[in-house]
Amino acid sequence: MPRIITVGNHKGGVGKTTTTVNLSDGIAREGFRVLVIDADPQGNSTSILLPEIELRERFSLVKALAAPIKEGRMSSMACKTVNPNVDVIPNTIQCMVWERSVSTTPDAVLGFKRLIRNDKGIDRYDFIIIDTPPNIGTMVHNALMISDYVLVPIPTSDQFALDGLATFLKLIQNIRSQHDKLKLLGILLTKFDTRETVYVKNREKMLMFFKSKGIHVFDTTIRFTVNIDMAHIKRKTIFSFDSACQGAIDYRNLAKEVVKIVRSDTAQP
Repeated sequence: MPRIITVGNHKGGVGKTTTTVNLSDGIAREGFRVLVIDADPQGNSTSILLPEIELRERFSLVKALAAPIKEGRMSSMACKTVNPNVDVIPNTIQCMVWERSVSTTPDAVLGFKRLIRNDKGIDRYDFIIIDTPPNIGTMVHNALMISDYVLVPIPTSDQFALDGLATFLKLIQNIRSQHDKLKLLGILLTKFDTRETVYVKNREKMLMFFKSKGIHVFDTTIRFTVNIDMAHIKRKTIFSFDSACQGAIDYRNLAKEVVKIVRSDTAQP
């Protein structure tokens, strides 16, 4: 079975989609097969990874979820990307309609689990990485219920970034009562500008805070670079845009770090 990682934080603009697409591409460049599930109805990961954007009308997460109970399969909606080791399951705004329709049913929490339960197609992947919306609703609950790990991006540029984190960590703890395999993979500090004193001080405060709480923070910090925004505009990952730039170096280091942690964790009895 692949290792499943949810990239989550109920705040917007923290770098969830940026991390999802670039971490996936980075891990794939280490020789692993990666499936990206775009669980955000905004579909930003879809826009970056899917070469033929019109394909999301035929293949999407919501189509799998809305299929008859015994017919829905997650892997049947996987589409190729420019990286041969990365596939993506697209999403569309129609997913919001599905969310409302299942709010009082088991699918509000277990829809994803239903789709992967007997899906042999996902066995060809080493990692599944899930992009999530900026809330703690249906998509986030579904993602966490099938995940082995959660990666939480937090920008060093946001002095209020820690304020709402307790809510998200509490959600993770609640999910563990039903899914005890779920672990916090770590906190990823993003949007770090070494030229700005306030960012440097914020980063130091965050590192001290998480250390005092015994919460793992990745050694890799994602530095601010305009190349990441430019890559988004071009609908590319940072590796496809410029594999030698600062952003690519950071996400390559993060990919290596994630693989090392997961391998070490998997090797433990």
